[in-house]
Amino acid sequence: MPYFFMQEEQVILVNEKDEVIGYAPKMAAHKKALLHRAFSVFIFNDKGELLLQQRAAHKYHSPTLWTNTVCSHQRKDEANTDAGKRRLKEEMGITADLKEIFHFIYKAPFDNGLTEHELDHVMIGFSNNKPEINPDEVMAYKWEGLDKIAEDIQKNPESYTEWFKIIFKNSLEHLQHELDLYFLTKPIKFEPVFKEKPWGGNKLKTILNKNIPSNKTGESWEISAVPDNLSVVQTGYFAGQNLQKLVLKYQAALVGKKNYQKYGNNFPLLIKYIDAADDLSIQVHPDDELAQKLHRSFGKNELWHIIQSDENACLYIGFKEGVTKDDYIKHLSEGNLLPVINRIPVKAGDTFYIPAGTLHAIGKGILLAEVQQSSDITYRIFDWNRKGLNGKPRELHTELALEAIDFEIPINKITDQYTKTPYFKIEILNLDHELSENLSQIDSFMILMIIEGQFEINGYRFHKGETVFLPAIVPDLKIKTIEKGNILKIYL
Repeated sequence: MPYFFMQEEQVILVNEKDEVIGYAPKMAAHKKALLHRAFSVFIFNDKGELLLQQRAAHKYHSPTLWTNTVCSHQRKDEANTDAGKRRLKEEMGITADLKEIFHFIYKAPFDNGLTEHELDHVMIGFSNNKPEINPDEVMAYKWEGLDKIAEDIQKNPESYTEWFKIIFKNSLEHLQHELDLYFLTKPIKFEPVFKEKPWGGNKLKTILNKNIPSNKTGESWEISAVPDNLSVVQTGYFAGQNLQKLVLKYQAALVGKKNYQKYGNNFPLLIKYIDAADDLSIQVHPDDELAQKLHRSFGKNELWHIIQSDENACLYIGFKEGVTKDDYIKHLSEGNLLPVINRIPVKAGDTFYIPAGTLHAIGKGILLAEVQQSSDITYRIFDWNRKGLNGKPRELHTELALEAIDFEIPINKITDQYTKTPYFKIEILNLDHELSENLSQIDSFMILMIIEGQFEINGYRFHKGETVFLPAIVPDLKIKTIEKGNILKIYL
């Protein structure tokens, strides 16, 4: 930019209320330290990194120093964000929507006798585009995380412009808040927690494409807040943070207002895939009242959705009609419960609700998705006389089970695409098309289990076997079908 043009450029003089009181040449305003209107733009990518620019070597002040994406002055009658977009294009060759987040006044003297005395409007935007820098203004650029920038400013303050150090300090809390809100509107994927079991197999790998630790892998905990089994975010802005930390930090924004009022910092669900290469133990789970009394925990109501089943595979659910407590005790003492339990053949697509108190077992040859309350309390009744992974029989809980069993619970096979329970709501989406849904009235987080197919969910691609978490503040659900299939949609 020619030097004489910079001398003639006008800045807008303002008072502390940002009211226009006049105009002055840019150089005169800086020489006299006159308060004038300015703006600073901070552009971030989808990793949460800030785009920094290194000022050109021939700049009349602060040459070769690093600063925020762009900063300059509004023109007469130019809106703040319009000015930011204009300068962003002029200096960095990119476009982005901008949001003004706050403004403040600062004063920064330079060695050359000039002073920046500005009422600075700070704006944030997002872009993953590669900058095409204007060499008259910028000599280099880089993307850096806020923590790394803060650390480097402490170590190498001489590498940064004086105004950037001031603006960065004053803006950091605001920028962090905006980044959090922005990335809370994006899908979150957690790292699975794998569980090896004596009845486990390898279908989590062969069918759901998971990198399991062994051919005895029985469970993949997709989303868990169970102590010592906390889900950790796999990639992106929240990478490395666990679910409990996210709930504590973001509260209702993550889980929804009504859910946070009801459950507080206790995330209410546990989401799994289960591969039963052999029969699971015959077992029962306590309800909320008993679980709270004995374990200070949620009870365990759950739902099963069959993904794949071998020929003749079955579930064991509840007692046959007319079976009494005495009948149960007699057959248990004889080591043969099968004559009094319902054996139910299953196929892919079948869905069953298993209320707490229901005697049940998943039969061998079944791969399923499980949605349940956040509890790992199981009362094991019969384990087929087998040994655990350590070579010893697994513990049985016959007395506790007797206290938990409800002998009159019917088989709850779900025939509708939508199921509402007191603990969660489930929709089975069969998709060969695009889906768009406004989520503003749900007031809940949403979990999407990809049972079959491949989809683009809110701009991110997910395939069979993956599980997607959408925080409560996500405004819309947009699903584009890449390969038709089924999704289990879960919310409260």
